[in-house]
Amino acid sequence: MNILITGGTGFVGTALVKQLTQQNHRVIISSRREKQGREDIRYTKTPGEGELFSVESIAQADAVINLAGHNIAAGRWTAQVKDLILNSRVQITRRLVRSMERNKEVGQHYPKVLLNASAVGYYGQHPTATFDEESPNGEGFLAGVCRQWEQEAQQAEGLGARVARFRFGIVLGPGGGVLERIKMPYKFGMGGYIGDGKQWVSWIHIEDLVNILTLALTDERVMGAVNLCSPQPVTMAELDRHLARVLGKTSWTRLPGLVARTLLGEMADELLLNGQQVMPKKLITMQVPFKYPDIASALAASA
Repeated sequence: MNILITGGTGFVGTALVKQLTQQNHRVIISSRREKQGREDIRYTKTPGEGELFSVESIAQADAVINLAGHNIAAGRWTAQVKDLILNSRVQITRRLVRSMERNKEVGQHYPKVLLNASAVGYYGQHPTATFDEESPNGEGFLAGVCRQWEQEAQQAEGLGARVARFRFGIVLGPGGGVLERIKMPYKFGMGGYIGDGKQWVSWIHIEDLVNILTLALTDERVMGAVNLCSPQPVTMAELDRHLARVLGKTSWTRLPGLVARTLLGEMADELLLNGQQVMPKKLITMQVPFKYPDIASALAASA
C-alpha cells in the first residue's frame, strides 16, 4: 500500500515507518521541510494555515495515518501551549479531510482509510471507574482536545472512508517516549511515584501499538473508537515497583501531589495525579493478540 503519515518522525511514527517499509509498503511522510527520500519513503510538505495537501500526495495514498500533534508533556500548560496542543491536532486533521474532499470533487483518487490518533484522555480522569469504547466523553482539557480532534477525523466518513479513532494509552518502548523521562530519576537514585500511587495508568508497548495500526490498514473490522492500550492497566505504584525491579534500582521517593501541582500546574492533575482505567474492549472482542499484555514483560523489553 501507499500510506501517507503525519507525525512520521516522532517516537511512534519512526517505529511505524520502519515496520511498514519492512512489510514492503511505501510511505509518504508529511514534513515541514522538503527532504530527500528513497524508493520506499518519500516526503511531502505539510500544509500551513489556509493550505491543503497537494493533489498528488493525496492521490498517491491508499491510507492515511494521522499522528501529528504538539507534545502534551513538553512543558507547563500556559494558555499559549494549550492552544498549540489543540490546534496542532485539529488543524492538521481538518486539512487532511478537506484535502481528501478536494480530491474527490476534482475526480482524483483519495485514501479510503483514515487511522487517526487520539488518547485515553478522552474519558477524563476517575479514581475507580473502568472505561471502554462505549463510555462517554469526560471532562477536562485533554478530554476536550480529544473530542474536537476525533470530530474532525469523523468528517471523512462522509466521503466513504473507513475511519478508526485510536485512543492511545501511554506508549512504552526503548529509546524514547515517556519511559525515558520516567526512568531518569531512577538513574540518580531518586526513583518513586507521584501522588498517592493509586492513580491508574493505561499503557501499551510500542510493538503492540505498531502491530495493531498495521493490522488496521486492511482489517475492515477496525473502525470507530478503538482503545489502543493493554488489557492490563496498572496503578502508578505498580508501575514504579516493576520499573525499579527491571532497572535494578531502589524506589523510595514520593513526590506529593501539592508539589507536582506547584511545579506543573494543570498538567500535573491531568497527566500525573489522576488517571483512568481503560480497557481495549474492541481489540479483546476481535481477539487481537498482545505481545506484551502485562507491565513486567513490557518494561523488561523497554528499559
